[in-house]
Amino acid sequence: MTKSLSNKQNSRVDPISRKTRGNREAIDSAKQSHLYTDDNPETTLHGTGFKDAETARKTISLVSKRSLTYQWQTINTMYNRAKHHPNKTKGIEAAQAVFETWLKETYPTQKREQRAFKPPLSKKTVEACLPLLARTEGIDTTFAEMYVRLEARKRLANTLVDDKEPGEPDWDRARTDALAKLVPEDHQVPDDELWGEDGEPSRDHLSLIAWAWSPVSEYKLLKSIKG
Repeated sequence: MTKSLSNKQNSRVDPISRKTRGNREAIDSAKQSHLYTDDNPETTLHGTGFKDAETARKTISLVSKRSLTYQWQTINTMYNRAKHHPNKTKGIEAAQAVFETWLKETYPTQKREQRAFKPPLSKKTVEACLPLLARTEGIDTTFAEMYVRLEARKRLANTLVDDKEPGEPDWDRARTDALAKLVPEDHQVPDDELWGEDGEPSRDHLSLIAWAWSPVSEYKLLKSIKG
């Protein structure tokens, strides 16, 4: 009769299974730990939490000045941390319910009501327009200059206007608010208001381009400044 192998012998006979099991455990651990990590530590807003309903409501208030994208990132993360907490209390359950209500009711409503100016003009197009923006009186190029230098991995929603004020607007929020004041509700800007007599973008048009938006195609825009 064949003798059964000991655990020690088994591990020698099948080292691959040990490695596979170890890799699987590492992957599962990484997935779980992701719920408790911050992918954007440089823009972290302190004071958020999920210990009870009051803390959850405070968290929602703390992120209210940020872009809707950032609000969703933060609140969705807190919701999942509460949902998957290994030692869930009644307070954590209450916080989870507060976050769930925001995700299922508040967020969809705000998203429908928010005016979207997407996709933004490419960095290449904004960079090509920078010289014209810079020499046009009354055009603020702060956003445009920041935008063309922004690292590929960085999002406007995770880039603060003031690095020392994480509770204040990020560039995504600042851009949306600025364009909402400049662009008509229907996004229809009369063609004669877009171009100057020289065929280049008018000052009003440049004020939109400075925020990485234009009602015309990027091809037409680039052609006008190179023509």
